[in-house]
Amino acid sequence: MDTDAMPVEAYVSNGLRRIRPYYVTRTSYVKGRWIGRRLVDVLAAEFRAYPREHYTDLISKGSYRLLRDAEDVDPCTSTIRHGDVMVSRLHKHEPPVREWCSIGDERQDILGKRIAGMAIVHEDDNLLVIDKPMGVPVHPTGQFFHNTVTEILKDHGVTPYPSYRLDKVTSGLLILAKNKDAASKVQQKISAREMNKVYLARVKGRFPHATTKVSTEPFLDAMRTTSHDSPIYGIDPKRGFPAGLLPSREASTLFYPLRYIPHSHESIVACKPLTGRTHQIRIHLARLGHPISNDSMYCEDCTMYPLRLQFMRRVSEWEKCGLGQDELQSLFKKVQEEAQGVTDSKVSSLGEEKCPECGAVLMADPAMSQLELYLHAWKYYDDEGAFNFQTAMPEWADTSSI
Repeated sequence: MDTDAMPVEAYVSNGLRRIRPYYVTRTSYVKGRWIGRRLVDVLAAEFRAYPREHYTDLISKGSYRLLRDAEDVDPCTSTIRHGDVMVSRLHKHEPPVREWCSIGDERQDILGKRIAGMAIVHEDDNLLVIDKPMGVPVHPTGQFFHNTVTEILKDHGVTPYPSYRLDKVTSGLLILAKNKDAASKVQQKISAREMNKVYLARVKGRFPHATTKVSTEPFLDAMRTTSHDSPIYGIDPKRGFPAGLLPSREASTLFYPLRYIPHSHESIVACKPLTGRTHQIRIHLARLGHPISNDSMYCEDCTMYPLRLQFMRRVSEWEKCGLGQDELQSLFKKVQEEAQGVTDSKVSSLGEEKCPECGAVLMADPAMSQLELYLHAWKYYDDEGAFNFQTAMPEWADTSSI
C-alpha cells in the first residue's frame, strides 16, 4: 500500500480507536472474474458499502482508472480484458476499532510489560507474545490497514510475522514471530497439531456438569469433559449455489465447565479445539445449545443472520444432509437474501454527512456489539514444553469478580 508518504494519525473517541482519513494509491491487475464486465459494475457489485452512484462519481474524479497497454480507457463504457490494470487513488476512510487504551498509554511502552497498550505475555529474540484486545484485526484485511495489530506494532519498532489466525473480535494470546524462521517453526507445530490451545468462552445456560464452584484447572476430570464432533463448513453468500457452500471438514472440540453463574444463567467454559476450522468453537457451542452469549453470528438472541444460523445448526454436513438439490438450493437462496438484506440495511442507514475533502458519504460507527465477543485465547502450549504461554483472565470470565 502506498499512503502517498503522508503521516497517519490515530485518535480515540466514543470508545473507538480511529484513523484520520488519508490518501492511498494502489495499482493491480484486474481479476479473472471481472473479465467482460465494466469496472463501474464491478465496483458496485463487489464493494457494496456504497451505492453505485458513489463509484460513478469517484470515476469521474479520476479516483479509479482502467489502463490497457499503459493507456487510459473509459471505466464506465469499456469492458475489462485480460491484462488490464486498475489504478485507484482514494481518500481512505478506515473503519474504527474498539478502544483498548488511551492514545497516551498506547505511545508509552513499558519494557517487558506493555507495547502499544497491549500486555506482553512473553518476549525474546524470536517471539513477541501479546494479549490481543478484542475488536482489533491482526493484520491488514478488507478495509483495515493501519488499525491492525501488525501495523500498530511497526510504529513501536517491531515488524511481526503472524503465525496463525485470530479473529478480529476474539481477544487473547497472539504469538508473533520476529523473523521468518521463528514464524515457520510455530506454523509447523500448529500444522503438525503439536500446539495445544485452550480458549475461554462465556455461554448461554448451564453447561453440562457446570456448578457454582469455581474450577481453575480444566480437563482434569474426564467425567466433566464434553466432547463434540461435527463438520464445519463456510458459507459465502456472494457466490452462487453450490459454490457458496464450502466443503465440510471434520472438526472436534473438547469443552470443560469452569463455573455456572446463576444470576445471569450463563457458564464460563474452557474450550480446546483439536482441529483448526474457522469459527469452530463458536459453531460447536451453538450446536450444543450453549452459544457464546454475545455472539452476533451464532447466538439466536442477538444474531444478525438467523436463517444462516438455523441452516448451520440444522445441517452439520451439507453434502450428506439428505436434502434434495432443489431444497438445498432454496435454503441457500434464503441465506443469500438474508445476507443481502443486512448489507442493504447498512447502505440505507448511511446519513447525509459527507467528507468535505472527497465527498464520500460517511459510514456510521459500528455498534460496539459487533466488536465484542466473549471468546478469549487463554493458553497455548506444545507437547515438548518449548511453548507454554497463558494470559490473565479477561474481565468477563474472571470468576473472582462475577
